[in-house]
Amino acid sequence: MPKYKEIAEIIKERINTHVYTVDEKLPDQQTLAKEFATSRVTIKKALDLLRAAGLLYTIQGSGSYIKRNALMKAQTSIQIGHNVGLTTAVQKEAQLDNKVITFTVRFPDEKERRHLLIDRETPVYFYQRLRIIGGKPYSLENTVMPVHLIKGITEEVLNDSVYRYIREELGIIFKDNRQIVRASKPTALDQVHLDCKETDPVLEVEKIMYLTTGTPVEYSIVHHRYDMVEMLFENQDH
Repeated sequence: MPKYKEIAEIIKERINTHVYTVDEKLPDQQTLAKEFATSRVTIKKALDLLRAAGLLYTIQGSGSYIKRNALMKAQTSIQIGHNVGLTTAVQKEAQLDNKVITFTVRFPDEKERRHLLIDRETPVYFYQRLRIIGGKPYSLENTVMPVHLIKGITEEVLNDSVYRYIREELGIIFKDNRQIVRASKPTALDQVHLDCKETDPVLEVEKIMYLTTGTPVEYSIVHHRYDMVEMLFENQDH
């Protein structure tokens, strides 16, 4: 993990544990740089990350302060709609386990070709993976990725973190994503692996991930247990 992200996580934890309190002014960048043995540029990136997450606000010429609702935000462990992946989103908040149900290389169907902008002879990975949080079934992923763009996916990677492998081992950075969220009925597979009834709803997230070049790199449909996830939408003035 980059240094600035490590520092941001430490400051976030300090907010969460009341080391830094609401409306308190944070130490200035020079003081934080000295504490963490790093540069002011790195500290600025860490603070920018926390501001983007809605934990801090800045008063020009004065410094950075903790927002009144920062504690609630700092305690939020699971987020949908970001490019970080579930492993990073959960982090130390809960035990995350993965169970690979299906993993194969095949050719894409018409819908997958359309979303990934590939032809019928382009091999893709297809995997179904159950995510388990705190011993409870959380989501069932159905994911397709072009083999030529994301090389080296193995069952070992699937049992760990796909996004971390892509980011740290392959050096690939995601840019944008497009997601459609809808309520859906559970499939037979959902009923087995998500331990839900035929009458229980599931939250379906259909997603396309893009590289910085705009190339689509992942098409997935993820079903979440209705009682294991919530979505929060906030409008922030910038």
